Amino acid sequence: MITITIQNQEKKPIPFNEQMKKFMIKSFYGFNTILSYGLGKRLGIFNYLHEKALATGDSDTVSFTLGELSEEFDIDLKYIDAWAHVARECGLFEIEEAEKKSLKTAPHVYNLLINPNHMFYIGDTLGLFYNLAPAQVYLSDIFKNGNSLFDLGKDQLVGDMSEEDMKEIVMVGQRSSARFGAQIEGLFSNTYKDFSRILKKEGTILAVGCGYGFNLEKWASRYKKTRFVGIDIDPDGIDYAKTMIEKHGWNDRIEVRKITVNEHVENNENQYDMIILNQVLHEMDNSDEYRKDIFEDLYLMLKNDGILLVGDSMIPDIFDPVPESQIFEVVHKFLEVGYARFYDVKSFKTFVDSTSFKNAEFVKNRGFYFWAITK
Repeated sequence: MITITIQNQEKKPIPFNEQMKKFMIKSFYGFNTILSYGLGKRLGIFNYLHEKALATGDSDTVSFTLGELSEEFDIDLKYIDAWAHVARECGLFEIEEAEKKSLKTAPHVYNLLINPNHMFYIGDTLGLFYNLAPAQVYLSDIFKNGNSLFDLGKDQLVGDMSEEDMKEIVMVGQRSSARFGAQIEGLFSNTYKDFSRILKKEGTILAVGCGYGFNLEKWASRYKKTRFVGIDIDPDGIDYAKTMIEKHGWNDRIEVRKITVNEHVENNENQYDMIILNQVLHEMDNSDEYRKDIFEDLYLMLKNDGILLVGDSMIPDIFDPVPESQIFEVVHKFLEVGYARFYDVKSFKTFVDSTSFKNAEFVKNRGFYFWAITK
């Protein structure tokens, strides 16, 4: 028997200057980092720098002059100078050559914020925070009236932000989810190596709620001999996914359909080696009965030795926190309050036990995790 003794230690009071750094200085830098990055992304500057890096063969950094950006985007130099000054102060850029007045991306910034093909790219996440800023004016109404950002957004936000802005928010959110999905794929292939090898030789995968196809693209690039079917009820997402498939020349092994899970199971005679739910579960109808019906349909479409892979934010009770950071999960909950319904690990396991599935394994490594559910 192991006994753990915890000695009570008197907490030292936090000095005033430390609290000021936490609430003022760090927050101010964080806010302006998102502001300067979001503006640069919206203006097209970061896309330009990415294309420049590809053309020059740079893989870790990219340099530029303020005059270069001013000419490329036909923006007065004083505005470019003001933007770049804040971005440099926040750590996005550093001086390369003072004499030539040239800047370059600070260490790792190119891969983290500019190169969308890098495995640790988080630019879409920061971009999403920037794009959602105008929606904050509706939060008090949302909390008072028991609505969600999505209830108010379709009409009011379109009027203030334009339909294109709304579409960009949706696409950025989907790309962010795909980044999460890419990390899950890596964790899955390392954990289920034998199963992963089978999929690479030949296999079938159903992506439920495939959206714009960003996560589907990640998996299809990894499993080049696997056949994929993606389903979603968003016509814009399906149209975009079809364009992506055409661009890659994947029409012979990937198809996407605008169809519900229930409609698909009624019209589908095949079963799948794997079914993927990536950041989809929390957006389903909140009722347990509805979600159980969906899982029963998925059960019918999964092979006996197949895996239902669920990647979704698991958010613990506020008074039962986990030791590691949960900032992205908590913000996820905050932004979708009134619309989404999340589980924690215990409640989701209880939910799975109420369905026909027999086993649910929670696989986690650092901040990434997924559920592998089997018959």
